[in-house]
Amino acid sequence: MAKMNRTASTVQTTSRLREYMINHPDAAQEEVMQAVGIGSVASLYSILAGLNDDRQICSNGAYVICKDGKRLLLDDIETYLQQKPDRSKSAPKLAERLLYLYWCLHNSIPDGGLSIKAIEKVYLDLFEKSCDYTPAEGALKRMIYRDLETFANLGIGVERSESSKKYCLRDEYLPKLSSESAAAVYVTMLLYRGTLLDEATLGAKEQFEKSFFKNFPERSRTLKDRIYVIGDTLAHPQEFGNILGKLILAVGESYRVKLTYMTNDGEESARLIEPLGLLCKRNVWYLIARRQNNKEMRTYRVDQILHLNVRESEKFIYPPDFSIQSYLGCSWGVFNNDQIQTVKLKFSREVGHRVKNLRYHPSQKIFSEGEDGSVILEFETCGLVEMQSWILQWGTQVEVLEPLELRKAILQTARAIVRQYEPI
Repeated sequence: MAKMNRTASTVQTTSRLREYMINHPDAAQEEVMQAVGIGSVASLYSILAGLNDDRQICSNGAYVICKDGKRLLLDDIETYLQQKPDRSKSAPKLAERLLYLYWCLHNSIPDGGLSIKAIEKVYLDLFEKSCDYTPAEGALKRMIYRDLETFANLGIGVERSESSKKYCLRDEYLPKLSSESAAAVYVTMLLYRGTLLDEATLGAKEQFEKSFFKNFPERSRTLKDRIYVIGDTLAHPQEFGNILGKLILAVGESYRVKLTYMTNDGEESARLIEPLGLLCKRNVWYLIARRQNNKEMRTYRVDQILHLNVRESEKFIYPPDFSIQSYLGCSWGVFNNDQIQTVKLKFSREVGHRVKNLRYHPSQKIFSEGEDGSVILEFETCGLVEMQSWILQWGTQVEVLEPLELRKAILQTARAIVRQYEPI
């Protein structure tokens, strides 16, 4: 029982240490030890060594804890522990195994847990780091099953899914975030008010308010009042229900979907499609799908889907050679039905600094900069029809240099606008 109590105490100390470091990044080593109740540097470093794979604690070999004003490095910890005269390379103790397995299981919650093969690999990695030998396969499995039983005795629930055969912590997954990170994530959810994600993020915002702001309820109200997002939104987002959520399910599970779609001409039509992917371009969501009858690839605006029915009993075989990135290619928008061309745009000095700091397309590069502050950007892209509306929004601050047909198209549109506003 004394051994079990020591193990439980080590687990609790590690949990307190991790939480304190996340909530107080770059705190001094002495401050952390005093706050968590760790009596020696050796004990602190031993625990930190076991957390070196935790990205919230250690990133690129540097911990979120400071010594002498600098971040503590994994190399420093390993050197310290190796130089301790009473430290020898021995097999990992029970507490060390449980801690290592706990964090691996915790990090795998979004993936549904770890299979027994994956847990074996976790243990083999731990043994390789700790000593010069590894247990035989049978002995390793018996050790794992005993350690999982120990979790249960400590009150840490681990369940095995009958479908996936994975072991998973019996916890609702809620990431450990600092107050600053939680506030930033919460604010990003405010971006989706009045959009297709309104309903989905409403529930998430409520969970954030209950979990991260439960001790400071005024914080969420303050953020709502003091941060305002301006952008294109739906006139009646509630009418779309959870269309995007259903599409995400269908895309992830390869379910066929029957939808009612409103065309650009205002006509309604029913389609039976196989959804291959979703993309968001300038705050507009699109569905990439193929028609079931002829396998023709089509692109649908999600906000023009009036109704859909996910047919969970009808799974299709996802094309193994398909990817959204390859399908879009070099397209400026979501259509790639013309050839790739070199586009050169000259931006005035008034907006030159802005276009240099933003990336509008993966192929974008600065072709030249003028002494007056103007900038010429170069793109290798297709979908120039979609690009025209983007160019027009810059008004007189941009000039199309190449290709000639794009320059002519912008000129024709500009002349049509002038005619429309000429006095009658």
